[in-house]
Amino acid sequence: MQQIQLPQGMKDTILIECEKKKYLQNTLEEIFDSFGYEEIITPTIEYYETYENAFKSIQSTDMYKFFDENGRILTLRMDMTVPIARVCASKFKDSKPPFRFRYTSNVFKVRQKFAGKRSEITDCGIELIGLDSKSDVQVLACALEVMKNFKNYTLEIGNVQFFQAACKVVRLSQEEISTLADLIDKKSMVDLKVYLDSLYLSEKIVDFFMHLPFLCGDVKILDKAYAYCFDDSLKQVLDSMKECIQSLDVLGYLENVTIDLGKVAHLDYYTGIIFEGYVSGVGTSVLSGGRYDCLLKKFGRDLPACGFSVKLDPLIDQVDVKLRKKYKLYYPEDKQIEAMKQAMQLRKEGSVVLEPSLNESIYVEEEIGR
Repeated sequence: MQQIQLPQGMKDTILIECEKKKYLQNTLEEIFDSFGYEEIITPTIEYYETYENAFKSIQSTDMYKFFDENGRILTLRMDMTVPIARVCASKFKDSKPPFRFRYTSNVFKVRQKFAGKRSEITDCGIELIGLDSKSDVQVLACALEVMKNFKNYTLEIGNVQFFQAACKVVRLSQEEISTLADLIDKKSMVDLKVYLDSLYLSEKIVDFFMHLPFLCGDVKILDKAYAYCFDDSLKQVLDSMKECIQSLDVLGYLENVTIDLGKVAHLDYYTGIIFEGYVSGVGTSVLSGGRYDCLLKKFGRDLPACGFSVKLDPLIDQVDVKLRKKYKLYYPEDKQIEAMKQAMQLRKEGSVVLEPSLNESIYVEEEIGR
């Protein structure tokens, strides 16, 4: 039995699922093409140190690792942003930015047993490299064009600078910042209050962090957030977000946009806006991205960047594919060539024709259910 089982977290995609996934991929790639993004393909295998260099802290247990013939640690890529940053800093080191890259690639992450998540998923996304935060609206517009393909969707936008600027003013250590971020992300309010009290902060600062998890909702929440700002740097972050939101409004994208200022990134390379897309009926985010202005510097080229990826696999059931007509041709033994000629004509007309089958008479039959 072990010979026909799949490893934990893996899944076969078959028949109609493949058709839906391919349709979805083609739809997204056409959108990316229309925004001027060009395709890039990187190897499935990277050096472990490439990811170790990219992240301040890395969970090695989340990665599939093995060794090359020289004993160096290899890993299956866990995302596409890091490999593209590597390519941009090497293959394009003498080229002038901005760069607009798109990709469709499988990525791998070890999932805990019984977590119910897949360890291999297909990411389809873009990276805009070489432009500052004023270009965020371009990336968000592209993300919203993607989300328009699904019913009952929401794009939730936050900005890690709102949290980071507050921590900088208070002069918290990296360990304290990590603990706070985890408590805010989990909305563990009792534990958050206890921890904040242990830091001996002023009442106004404690009030800011206690309200941060609840500064979410429609775009009006940005106006409400000003009341909790205890430093001008926090107001500047809100000003920047309001400008971006106003631009989305002018472009007609605001209807399905919400704000979450308590959104704290799980990946430590984000430096500005972060956003996630949700679709009704799917129990996880299907789109995620943000600004990462410090990542490429770690590979030797200091360029700002922003991008996002779409997880295709959870969206397969949200796609309605119009299938082409499928036919079977039946024919007597001495009419095989005539049957094949008829099949050729049907294919030219855009239909799908199965291999002709030997039978007592020639006729065309549309397959039931197709």
